[in-house]
Amino acid sequence: MALPKINEVPKYFLEIPSTDEKVAYRPFLTKEQKILLIAMESQDQNNILNSITDIIQACMISDINIKQLTTFDVEYIFTQIRAKSVGENSKIGMTCTECQETNELNINLAEIKVNKENILSNIIKLNDTYTLKLKYPNYLFTLKATADSFTENMLYLISGCLDTLNTEEEQIAFRDETDADIMDFIDSLTTVQFEEIVIFVNAIPKLEHKVEFVCTKCQHENHGTLRGINDFF
Repeated sequence: MALPKINEVPKYFLEIPSTDEKVAYRPFLTKEQKILLIAMESQDQNNILNSITDIIQACMISDINIKQLTTFDVEYIFTQIRAKSVGENSKIGMTCTECQETNELNINLAEIKVNKENILSNIIKLNDTYTLKLKYPNYLFTLKATADSFTENMLYLISGCLDTLNTEEEQIAFRDETDADIMDFIDSLTTVQFEEIVIFVNAIPKLEHKVEFVCTKCQHENHGTLRGINDFF
């Protein structure tokens, strides 16, 4: 006789930060937690990040295309799933800026939000003929930004932010162009045009949470900001 399923799996809802779409999800179960634990034991960052997308895919009740999710979408969704699965509190260590003592803090994951206060326009007028439309690169694309050089990674992320090049007569989609042609386009930009794109990339929303704590060793009052999923676990 087959063993019965002994637990009712609850359903929760969240809004995808980049689209404000309301979606349903469930907590992860032992089988999904094992995926994450095995990845964490490997200490391979790509394995860990890929396991996060696998868990999100398994736990989403609503039909979503995970390939279209931005980095901050994935980080927020996973944080909410984790909070409903193993508890809303996460213990992290933060270093005192005065004496360098590591302090243990409890972070309420349910309070973590995506900072969208400084969202910039995704339209850049390059000149009288061409207008550039930008987008947020998806999570799976940013996983491939593994170059040792900061400049190479920045150029890669910029290429992922290019959506369309528009004139009054036509629209050119960068997804239809080769990587080499896209890099040639980036190289042809003036420094002013390039800097406008860099500003957009640097302003991409992030998972953020402000923290304050008094050091247990020197009593110094510390103020900081947690950013990105690695800071919360």
